[in-house]
Amino acid sequence: MGEKELKTALQHEGEAHARGFWDQAEAAVEQRRKEIETELEHLRDETGSSLQAEETALRNNLLFEARTRAMGDKLHAESAMALRLLEMADKVLGEMIGDSRQKLWHALHRELPEYPWTNIKVHPKDLAFAKRTFPSTAIDCVEAIGGGLIATAAEGTIRVDNSLSCRLLRAWPDLLPDLMKDLREQVDSDAASRNDTTG
Repeated sequence: MGEKELKTALQHEGEAHARGFWDQAEAAVEQRRKEIETELEHLRDETGSSLQAEETALRNNLLFEARTRAMGDKLHAESAMALRLLEMADKVLGEMIGDSRQKLWHALHRELPEYPWTNIKVHPKDLAFAKRTFPSTAIDCVEAIGGGLIATAAEGTIRVDNSLSCRLLRAWPDLLPDLMKDLREQVDSDAASRNDTTG
């Protein structure tokens, strides 16, 4: 084998080796590119899942906060409504007595125990009844007492409240749930009828 042939053979072998190395390098680069694409896809999926989880958590927190605030507002509104209903009931109760004031007076003052009362508080319309019933007792007129009386003795240490307002307060926990239920039904009915006419 001559020098020329040796050079040509070495050149061919070198080129084949170089092509082999080049093919291997290209294959390694292609393999790494695919690995990087796979890693990027996994990162996108993880990031998407993480963002979706964060979005869900944030939405749930906001919904919980909104529901909590709405519940607080509802409780506050219902509490204010209950107080307003009590005030209205107390006022209406006094107005409902009408011609029965004398009968009511007799029934309520008879429930008082026998005692040397020092002060009697009554509604102004019951003043004449109180003067006849308790002639030697100080009598004060209080407009807020719709009917009945409040009797005190022994410098205020003994007090009996037998007024309609006091009786209403005692009955109020039993009356309020039904009143609120009726009120809610009326509000829901009104809202439904408004939606029917506007929708």
